Amino acid sequence: MMDAEDTMMMDVDDSVTQMNPPQPTVTVKTNWVQPPTSPDDLISCWSAETSTENRLVQFLTRWAPSRTPASYGPWICADRGGRQPTTVVPDWSGLTAAFQTLVAANNVTVETLDEISKSNKVLVGKWMVFEEPEKIDMLWGKILYHICVERQRGSAKVSTWKEGERHVICVYVEDYTDREEVTALRKALRAIGVRRKIGFKTDAYTHLNIYKDNTFNLRPSRYHE
Repeated sequence: MMDAEDTMMMDVDDSVTQMNPPQPTVTVKTNWVQPPTSPDDLISCWSAETSTENRLVQFLTRWAPSRTPASYGPWICADRGGRQPTTVVPDWSGLTAAFQTLVAANNVTVETLDEISKSNKVLVGKWMVFEEPEKIDMLWGKILYHICVERQRGSAKVSTWKEGERHVICVYVEDYTDREEVTALRKALRAIGVRRKIGFKTDAYTHLNIYKDNTFNLRPSRYHE
């Protein structure tokens, strides 16, 4: 469903138009969802009992990504739980220190980044799916249903609306070195309809600011399929 939009244009006379370039069009949405009472409203936790079709539809309607502006918060989050109990705590400061050592030694590679990620227990990663605003609500709904009802574990988040930007959905796995789990989630996303190539980024890469056009000539995603 396309969003209702009002376009506001500044009227100018011909003489002003000739002297100055046309002003950009400003898009103003008229159907935002109601603002949250607190930022925590954008975070949802699900269980076997709450993952019903009615509740999922209510949540998706209340917080449709295409109608939730970034001023409400940057992300709409969903956590289905179902993880294995663990006492492992990621060592972010250790990861940073190890990375600085690699940089000083001019030894930043995929393999060395894997080594410091494992040794510092920073293993979470996510498939990243980009989509246009007019298609994001449907895709987010399918992914949320998969997480809550079919996979019955894990977490995901979707970015809120920003002028002129695509949305991104992050779908998480607990251990990016578990290739079976990573591949199974990618297969599920493909079945949902995400058939184009997408990237898988580790939280370590995100924390270390390894993005496109980095100085190490690394692909910013750990996997790409």
